[in-house]
Amino acid sequence: MFFGRRFVPALLALAFFPVTLSAAGRITDGQKHSLRIGWGDMLFETALYSPTATHVFDNPSGLPDSYRVQEGFGLRLSGHIFAEYSYRLGELVSIGAMLDYGNISCKNGIFDKYHNMTEALPDIDYHNLVFMPTVRFTYFRKGLVSMYSGLGAGLLMSISGKAEFAPALNLNFFGVQVGDGHWSGAVDLGMLNAMNGTNKVYLFASRIVSVSINYSW
Repeated sequence: MFFGRRFVPALLALAFFPVTLSAAGRITDGQKHSLRIGWGDMLFETALYSPTATHVFDNPSGLPDSYRVQEGFGLRLSGHIFAEYSYRLGELVSIGAMLDYGNISCKNGIFDKYHNMTEALPDIDYHNLVFMPTVRFTYFRKGLVSMYSGLGAGLLMSISGKAEFAPALNLNFFGVQVGDGHWSGAVDLGMLNAMNGTNKVYLFASRIVSVSINYSW
């Protein structure tokens, strides 16, 4: 079972549980600091690393015995696991920093015309780590609800045998945070991107949807 299938329901429950907490009181001007921990989807990675179409032919005997094809299988995705600290400069603007981690792995092999694996290849295993300063613009705040947008720019380190680096950009088009006192939950719509010019795309429109739990003090 993929890690995300276990992690997401628990995080969703935690993200919106704080809505029921009212004893702590409303967020006050004295609460300048915020730390959030969350999880985001991997739609880009799913599309990029999903196993190729299984080559099972109706008439394999029509193919030469030398026929071989490389295929990946057993794809596993961690989802984007992230932590972000922010400091509120005023009612509208917060600045901070974010750390995002994601893992993609799958088996790999060479198959013959009958779809029997003739050679096992090294597993595909990528660890992506993104660090970036961030800024958030809160344009609506009423009662338990606040709405915001934001962006960040920083660096991706991708490790698969060796470390590679690329510029990274995160766009947060829309976020809604609901909570009371110190605790709150949030849902964000955006896209995390990282590419080395036109040479290699590491992330594109990844982490479209993310959920998080937040603690402010």
